[in-house]
Amino acid sequence: MRTRKLLRLAKGFSILFIIAGLLTIIHQWTYSNVPLFTQYLIKTLLGHPGIADGNIVVGEVHLPGFLIAFFERSTDIMEIVMRIAISLLILQVFRFSLRFIEMWSKGTLLESMAERMRMKLYKHIQDLSYQYHNNTDTGDLIQRVTSDVETTTNFLATRTLDIVHLAATLFFGAYQLIRINPIMVWISLAILPLIATSSILYFVKVDKIFKKIEDTEADMMNVIQENLAGSKVVRAFANEAFEITKMEDKNTKYRDQLKRANRIVAIYWGSMDFMSISQYLVIIAIGVYSVQRQTMDAADVIASLSLVGMLIWPVRGLGRIINDFGKALVASDRINEILELPSEYLIDGTLEPQIKGEIEFKDVSFKFSDTNENLLKGVNFSIKAGQTVAIIGRTGSGKSTIINLLLKMYDYQGGDIYIDGISLRDIKKKHIRKEIGVVLQDPFLYSKTVFENIAIAHKDVNKDNVFRAASIAALEKDIKTFKQGYDTIVGEKGTTLSGGQKQRVAIARVLVQDKPILIFDDALSAVDTKTDTMIREALQDKESKQTTIIITHRITTAKEADQIIVLDQGQIQAIGTHAELSKQSGLYRKLWDIQGKLETEFEALLKEGESHA
Repeated sequence: MRTRKLLRLAKGFSILFIIAGLLTIIHQWTYSNVPLFTQYLIKTLLGHPGIADGNIVVGEVHLPGFLIAFFERSTDIMEIVMRIAISLLILQVFRFSLRFIEMWSKGTLLESMAERMRMKLYKHIQDLSYQYHNNTDTGDLIQRVTSDVETTTNFLATRTLDIVHLAATLFFGAYQLIRINPIMVWISLAILPLIATSSILYFVKVDKIFKKIEDTEADMMNVIQENLAGSKVVRAFANEAFEITKMEDKNTKYRDQLKRANRIVAIYWGSMDFMSISQYLVIIAIGVYSVQRQTMDAADVIASLSLVGMLIWPVRGLGRIINDFGKALVASDRINEILELPSEYLIDGTLEPQIKGEIEFKDVSFKFSDTNENLLKGVNFSIKAGQTVAIIGRTGSGKSTIINLLLKMYDYQGGDIYIDGISLRDIKKKHIRKEIGVVLQDPFLYSKTVFENIAIAHKDVNKDNVFRAASIAALEKDIKTFKQGYDTIVGEKGTTLSGGQKQRVAIARVLVQDKPILIFDDALSAVDTKTDTMIREALQDKESKQTTIIITHRITTAKEADQIIVLDQGQIQAIGTHAELSKQSGLYRKLWDIQGKLETEFEALLKEGESHA
């Protein structure tokens, strides 16, 4: 089953495999004739059986008949030698040309297969569920798309053809040798059962070890990835020593697993070499004995030793094939483990309606797969198109989950969600996500220019739209302070920008193209109150009115909304305006009593400072 799954990854490359396989077979057939040239040449030079009646007469050499006829057209030994040399040169040129085409075919097969497999795996990872990505280590996925793909394709494109090479070499080598001395063939092949048994035992052993090596390498990759991604946090806590120790521990485990594997490999290859050299010694002894008994001559022995190499060394190479087969099985298992995961689009809607922005949650319930308790419990609320709605609540109350349900990142178990009167289940996931602009609290920025980060999802965007979006996001003033302006390169993940600047770049990004629904998931937390107000006022002044959902802990942001939804422990505690909720007992009033008082004191201090100025 595992082997079948491994070979299935090579589907679609049959023609290249056949071409490369045929070239390999032809190449080995031509190679098996090379020792016969040597055999014929030596017999001629030794004069065995000699020159008789003006014609060269040699012992039986199984070169093609047309070559023998070509050599024997002359009676001059030097001319015969020249004819042999020229014929051999032509054969070698043909062989090397054939070898070049063979290697080019293998290289094309390898790189084409690797490219397709990487993209297939990468695309499938894109289609996996949001929940899967939340529970999977990034370093492990990187390893699967890179080194696991390389290991798998290297075996499929190289080692499978090596099996064809091995079989062709054994067949043509045995075919040529059996016509010189059959005993040497059987001695050379007699050790095959022992080598096959040793190879199977070796494979069983190393397969388990390679699995552990892959796992320990994945752990090490995760440590590296996390450390590089969180370099700021590491430095902020002066935690470099701990991270180095952690890396040293993972690296040591990886080294120990490799040493263990190398120890077994060394024992296996040492044993194979010992058996191979022993075979050669036996063959040489048989050759010497046959010469003494005059059943073979020196030319036959030299040709036989060359042909014996075609039987012994390929069999020795079986260990390398098995070694890589074990690695490929483990790597392909890891690849297939991803490919066999269901795409999130297997269950999807079929509709692509025009979205206006009316949203209704009707008795919606949701729980994660690893718990029996509902996070959202019968949530009901409605938002009119063009309204600005704020959602507030304690940490863990389900605010972000509501947004993830709206984006179809998760599937709700109870109730239903309606967009413009259409069930969200009936709308295509990609369609609804294209119609919703989302700004997260910790936005991801690419290592590109400010302009490219704003226009990242819209390749052909009008520059004026980018400038207008930056203006609405209160980012234009900051950009003017940059030496390169919009062409300023943003560091990896936006490290060269402040938290507030990153959030405003992300806001501008979703504003480039007017979308009917905008969601700010605590996306104004890193900007000051004044900038917060400027952004919200600019959004309200836009010609096109979008439905805006703001998740926030800041009451000053929430109080300006047309409607405020208070969420507590997965249930709607209250819905209303700031004026209504601030007078009702409950969570909102408690938050307002604390934050409102601080806001009043802050404003008083500002006025006092302005009066002194």
